[in-house]
Amino acid sequence: MRRRNLMVLIGLIMTFSPVLKAQNLIGIPPVEYQVELNDSTSEFFTVEVKGSSYERGFQHGKALRKVIRPTINRFKYDMVGSFLKALGSEATWEDYLDFLYTKTKLLQNAEEQVPDLVDEIRGIADGCDLPLKDVFAYNLNFDETFWVLEKMTGIDPMLASEKANYEQFPTGHCSHGSVWENGKASVGYTLDWTRHFEGSQTLIKHVKEDGTVLLMTTYAGTLIGHGINATYGYTFTPHSKFQLAHDVDKGLAQIFIYRKLIEANSVQNAIDYLHKVKPAAGLAYALTDKNGTRTFEVSANKIVKFKTGGNWMGVFNVARVNNDLSASYKKEFNLAGEINMKNLPKRYWEYNHDSEERYAIMEKEIVWRTPDKMTPQKWEEIFIQQPINKPVNEELPTSNLWHVIIIDEDFIEYHVSPGNPGNLPLEEYRFKYSK
Repeated sequence: MRRRNLMVLIGLIMTFSPVLKAQNLIGIPPVEYQVELNDSTSEFFTVEVKGSSYERGFQHGKALRKVIRPTINRFKYDMVGSFLKALGSEATWEDYLDFLYTKTKLLQNAEEQVPDLVDEIRGIADGCDLPLKDVFAYNLNFDETFWVLEKMTGIDPMLASEKANYEQFPTGHCSHGSVWENGKASVGYTLDWTRHFEGSQTLIKHVKEDGTVLLMTTYAGTLIGHGINATYGYTFTPHSKFQLAHDVDKGLAQIFIYRKLIEANSVQNAIDYLHKVKPAAGLAYALTDKNGTRTFEVSANKIVKFKTGGNWMGVFNVARVNNDLSASYKKEFNLAGEINMKNLPKRYWEYNHDSEERYAIMEKEIVWRTPDKMTPQKWEEIFIQQPINKPVNEELPTSNLWHVIIIDEDFIEYHVSPGNPGNLPLEEYRFKYSK
């Protein structure tokens, strides 16, 4: 309670002292003590973890074991099982699990490149008393699931879905908008994933051994969905690019890349990491600090920066600048040699109309706006529009999480909700971050 009272007092001081300069912000405690999660008032499951990678994972798994167990079962039998059936396969979850560990190198690559994060997953598994293989596979519930299925069945699930308008597969995912100017940035973002994870949304405060604080939303039992580096004052957002080349044999699964980006301690360090890593799945990553957003489309073999030409950014789920397309996409559109992304067949954009519609809405709404105008309320007005907004219903696409992040010279504000925009109120967390 003292911590909460302290933050209220700090908030009042900042509210009524607008001329207070950064150098005079004395008496503010380290980031670790500025915000305390409260499970009784938050709409998220909340947990605070501290210590080594394994220790933080164990605390996470033990605290949320009653949520993790049923969510993993939904992932195994409802999500993976349903996708296998939709692809005409008679394989079971057990077949999928065996294939993941014997026919791909996703575990080996993680053990070699990010052993600390594998230790964290091992801690989660031990904390909730589940097999490591199940919990590791569950942490790869994003795009790698589709590419393991593709390798098993010979069918690109997302391309097949786009061609046939299957309802069994997601039609569109995460939406990002941001604006920046004069040392201030404002970001709106929704993380859309399948409804199998609805009800497991979790807010986790990590305090690493060096004192760095990460505040992250995720699904119970997984490493990260999105979040902020509360100590160094920046954020990132991930966006599936199913059209890009992927590699489950040589690449690192995306959830590990997420964590390494948020642990890089600066946007530039994160960008440097993106230029070094070989991913298992193609994504766009948007990295934002007070100076603005830098966005990169990253495939298995290539990284390309995406720019809008102004102090605004919109990121959705169709590749726009990276021509390292997947084998199935190149075959579908009879593409060979050096692909010109400005001269793609009309059907390419028709297959990805959901992303194009969202991009058009975002551009229209924010292209001329400044960060001061992009309040949480304004972002909500934009994000409640469909198809950006994908509420929970009988269809598969679901907005599980959304947030607004505002970063200036001194503070980073994290407004976050475990649902689709306009549903549950945004919860607010505010940190004075280090320079």
